[in-house]
Amino acid sequence: MMATDVLKQQHREFEELLRQIETAEDDEERAALRVELADMLAAHTAIEEELFYPAALNQLGPGSRIRESLEEHAVMDFALYRLVHVSVADETFSAKLATLKDVLMNHVEEEESELFPQVDGEMERQVLDQLGEKMTARFEERLREGHRPILERSLGIAARQVAVSAPGAKKAAPSRRRPAKRAAAPQKRALSAAKRGTTQKRGAAKRPTKKAAAQAQAQAPAKQSAGRAQTRKAPARGAQGAQAQKSGRRASPARSQSATKKSRAAGKSRAAGKSRAASKSRAAG
Repeated sequence: MMATDVLKQQHREFEELLRQIETAEDDEERAALRVELADMLAAHTAIEEELFYPAALNQLGPGSRIRESLEEHAVMDFALYRLVHVSVADETFSAKLATLKDVLMNHVEEEESELFPQVDGEMERQVLDQLGEKMTARFEERLREGHRPILERSLGIAARQVAVSAPGAKKAAPSRRRPAKRAAAPQKRALSAAKRGTTQKRGAAKRPTKKAAAQAQAQAPAKQSAGRAQTRKAPARGAQGAQAQKSGRRASPARSQSATKKSRAAGKSRAAGKSRAASKSRAAG
């Protein structure tokens, strides 16, 4: 089957699913048909963007309708995302379904009336058949994958959902007034926290640790006993000095008396010697 025929067949299936959803009798049947439509439509747009549009763009050139079709895919994916994320019993479900149907049917009509005839006329039948086989195999793969990951990749919301569902994630508070001051508030809080941290560090540096306090208490009795011993030794040393001074004072008079006696004896001996010499000289005369 040619690539264009594969896509046309899928278009007819979409039309039938939309009709069944609109005429479903209960919500359970409508919900099941919605999932089937979402899976098929997401897989359909995926194979067009991955295989069919690149081959057609290479053959027809940048002036073809392919770029407009890509933009219609973006709008269609968004409408489908809104449809699958609302309850089938919601009062807005019918409006969302009608919006998706309008975008989809307009896209189908323009492709089948403008783009497909150009592709069939420019590309060889063998190339279209080979491309149709690849697209059929890839469609089955994307169909098993389901619509949710395809839509998340297409709309770029996967990273946002992971961030919101992450443990401990907080929603940003909406800024209503004075955004500049609110933006500056975290900086002020950071500065105040830094100041508190520095003061706490200084206080911690001044306060002794438990280990140092225990060592000081253990060394206090030893220092007190050493001080008492030094005070006891000091009076003893003072008493010894006083005794030495007394003994020195007592010894000094005795020494002076002995020196006086010696000087007197020397004087007497000198006088006696002189008298003897004088008597001898007289006797000789």
